[in-house]
Amino acid sequence: MQSTARVLTLLEILQSGGMKTIAELAEQLGVDSRTVRRYVEHLRDLDIPVDSVRGRYGGYRLAPGYRMPPLMLTDEEALAVIWALLVADRSGSGPVSETAIQNAAAKVRRVVPALLGRRIEAVLAVVDFTSARESVRPVANEGDSGRGRGLFDLSEAARDRRPVSFDYTPRFGPQERREVHPYGVVAHRGLLYLSGLDVAKQVTRTFRLDRISGIRQLDGVFSSSSQREPFRPVLGPLPPDPSRVEVSVLVQADAERVWNHIPRVFASVTPLPDFRAEEVWVRVFLRVERLEWVAGRLAVMDRPFIIEHPPELAAAVQALAHRLVVASTTTPNGSAVPTPSTCADESSA
Repeated sequence: MQSTARVLTLLEILQSGGMKTIAELAEQLGVDSRTVRRYVEHLRDLDIPVDSVRGRYGGYRLAPGYRMPPLMLTDEEALAVIWALLVADRSGSGPVSETAIQNAAAKVRRVVPALLGRRIEAVLAVVDFTSARESVRPVANEGDSGRGRGLFDLSEAARDRRPVSFDYTPRFGPQERREVHPYGVVAHRGLLYLSGLDVAKQVTRTFRLDRISGIRQLDGVFSSSSQREPFRPVLGPLPPDPSRVEVSVLVQADAERVWNHIPRVFASVTPLPDFRAEEVWVRVFLRVERLEWVAGRLAVMDRPFIIEHPPELAAAVQALAHRLVVASTTTPNGSAVPTPSTCADESSA
């Protein structure tokens, strides 16, 4: 790192607030104590008031009340500010008006470098929310700046209709390299999803951003006419695929209870006001790879249900019920647990 870059890094460290010892600064900058003092003098030559704190554990700090013109933000800090404004605008829960939020966002875009400003514009243009009350952190882990950069990269690609490739780690199975036409980024239930066309399979898919790495922008552009509403695949059901089975089930429950057990990304829920009007019923439609998973979700939901199709789902439910009965009637040593009817017979005898 060149000395000028280190001086600017020193200024950024001091702007974080508080007093920093010379030893701390030297370690963070990768220089010795004498060089730290020289860098401080460079800042003072630029009329930046850096105060010295004397003593055994002395160091440096910016003068109280000093404010840096212009605003100096890292890419991650600028994304954090814009994201907070974006959430406040979408939720409508903030203490200020929509005009104030828009003006604040415009000022941030004006004072950051041009390249960062264009990346922020891409995020504002591309990111959507499935709920007005959604609140999502684009960077999930403290200090992990890679996910913030990933959001920038994918937002720019979606805005400019540029194909991308990346490594994706699914929930099950090994990591794979994917080529995708990105449609947009969607915030949903505490996570961020990329919605786009999987080029190899020619189907629209969603990809969790925290499972994406190694993003690379590819040559060319894809047709704007092929774009879809990004939030549709996130809300479910999953798009048609030869590996997936279409499932339709009527459930005696409201939509919120269903979504508590089946993520929205997997299912659509349609109220049925004319079906048994004295009760609340909904139709749940999914496309899944394993009917056993649906059987487990219906069991956990613990509500009456009617299977419309496929017939194989009934067999999966019955198989699950049998496994539960066997498990509940077997002791650790392998012997059978007496059933209630058996106990009654023994007591009468």
